[in-house]
Amino acid sequence: MLAPAMDTAYDEAMSKPDRVYVRFVCFRLVDGQRQRLGLFQALDEARDSDLAPDWALRLIGELYGWFKDNLAVPGQFSRGGWKGRGQPGLSWFKPAATEHIKQMHHLKLALEECGVHVDVLTTRDPGHIIWQDVNQLVAEPGPRKF
Repeated sequence: MLAPAMDTAYDEAMSKPDRVYVRFVCFRLVDGQRQRLGLFQALDEARDSDLAPDWALRLIGELYGWFKDNLAVPGQFSRGGWKGRGQPGLSWFKPAATEHIKQMHHLKLALEECGVHVDVLTTRDPGHIIWQDVNQLVAEPGPRKF
């Protein structure tokens, strides 16, 4: 079912020490910000690609459905709103969200087959936590760039 390379990438990401948070990003910057676009915002790029193979588009659709059913939409992305204090937060998977991270690696593979480059970022300090649940958190990043 899964390509060996995908399992290897997943195993490498999961072999990192506890308390390492994981974020998946594509090449584009979010308009007006220094952060790169997350994968869920990049899905339209893949769907609009002339390079997109049918199997990858089907997988993207299946995975999008899986995440809709298994991942909460964060209740808050900023401490002070767009014009208030702080900048919009970034979403990170918690180390215990192993199934979610595994599914994101599958999404990464499908997006890359559609011509959307994906990087996997890790950190032990995502910044000031604004919102969290069991699988993920939203944090306002500190002075470093992700």
